[in-house]
Amino acid sequence: MQVFDISRELISAPLYPGTEEPQVIPQMRYGENGSHYNLSKLDFGAHVSTHCDACWHFDNDGSDIAHMPLEHYVGECFVMEVPENTLISGEYMKDRLPQGVKRLLIKGGGESFLSNEAADYIQASGVITVGTDGWSVSPLNNESRIHRVFLANRVAIIEQLDLSAVEEGYYTLSAAPVKIAGCDGAPCRALLFRD
Repeated sequence: MQVFDISRELISAPLYPGTEEPQVIPQMRYGENGSHYNLSKLDFGAHVSTHCDACWHFDNDGSDIAHMPLEHYVGECFVMEVPENTLISGEYMKDRLPQGVKRLLIKGGGESFLSNEAADYIQASGVITVGTDGWSVSPLNNESRIHRVFLANRVAIIEQLDLSAVEEGYYTLSAAPVKIAGCDGAPCRALLFRD
């Protein structure tokens, strides 16, 4: 079995514009001041690096990240490679999305985003999870509309994946978010498996 780590390293991952840099803050260090162990505090936003968006991120009636159904993040998925630096059209998605796909990961070099029509088509097709290697599933000027199409319809979102080492095709996904009650998102360790 092949295992692909499709997570970005949290501290060095590209930052969404305006996001504060994440930090590992030393609390105790082995050998200093009599300490017999290392202990750190983490300071970072819920949407830094590879992370899952909760429905509550854009829908006040939606689940927080601790209550998102795990079946969104574990199971068969399809990795779709799209042209880099493009706005993915509805027609493109209609031509390329295989029937029956429940979890879709979009590989676009980190710079391809969904159009309104592509998001509408994905949601109407019965997809329960959309992942991307970009900062967001949406272009920066259209965050609310596309996030609402997915999250208000209970379609989970995974952002900032690293899909550079995988080719288009079917895999098994494991990308459960950290369980944090009352939070709108959380980091995950995303993996793909293939026999």
